[in-house]
Amino acid sequence: MVRIAGIDCGTNSVKMEVADVFPSPLGLQMQIVIPRKVWTIRLGEGVEKTHRLSGNALKKLRPSLEGFKADILACGAERLRFVATSAVRDAENSGEFRKIVWDTFGVEPEILTGQEEGKLGFEAACRSQGGGVKLLVDLGGGSTEFALGEGPDPSFVKSLDIGCVRMSEKFGFGSGPMPEDKRKRAERFIREEICTVPIPSAQRLIGISGTIAVVSFMAAGEREFSPYKKFEIERTKGIEVCEKLMEMEEEEMQDYPIIPPLRRRVIRTGALIWSQVLAASPLDSYLFSDAALLDGVILDEARKLLS
Repeated sequence: MVRIAGIDCGTNSVKMEVADVFPSPLGLQMQIVIPRKVWTIRLGEGVEKTHRLSGNALKKLRPSLEGFKADILACGAERLRFVATSAVRDAENSGEFRKIVWDTFGVEPEILTGQEEGKLGFEAACRSQGGGVKLLVDLGGGSTEFALGEGPDPSFVKSLDIGCVRMSEKFGFGSGPMPEDKRKRAERFIREEICTVPIPSAQRLIGISGTIAVVSFMAAGEREFSPYKKFEIERTKGIEVCEKLMEMEEEEMQDYPIIPPLRRRVIRTGALIWSQVLAASPLDSYLFSDAALLDGVILDEARKLLS
């Protein structure tokens, strides 16, 4: 058994989790030691236009990492793996980010490619889902990863630059309901992007990420978030909730604790992206899994240590 800490720094939030990983006849198993903690700092705000990480978010990054460091040291993790995704991949000032991480932990952050993101997310969410062709959708702030496969590893992985933060900035979506003309342009853009993904060939559609969590919890009648849950959601119900979110004012969102304040500005765009994926699927339902890229990162790191 090994105790692994993982940190995932995305476009919208930074997450930390610690787990014990041990081999079993069914493969590697995880037992959570410190449940996933999330700080929403919007690191990738403005990166679509400026190609730079937000200075304000970089200031918030250091205290969030210091908090994670205290937890990691207290629980005696044997290894830390720190990964970053879309925003850092695209930023010209990623050196500032690297320095903060090095100064805090003494480790070099690993900048994942879109292919690596998709593969690790697929392992986290799909390894216990049985047979059949599964399509994982990981809808992030800067990009959305699609991974399709029948076995333990995906045979198809594609990363598209249609994350909720990036698309909000690209199409000028603000803090209110979406103007119809901008929405139609965004829908056309998303459809053109996702037509390169074999969505109709999947026998099982699995969604992970904050946006899909909000849609799924609302569709299941839940108003507050509970970690490590799974929901089977009717596809038409998911689309209905996406439509509701796109029409919501921020004041209405205050009645839903599941939508954190810093996610309210981009949740409409996330719902728009997810609704287009659902519309492209012929399946009657999809599975929401609270497994995340971070779980795949921890499993992958443990495999290296245990091999």
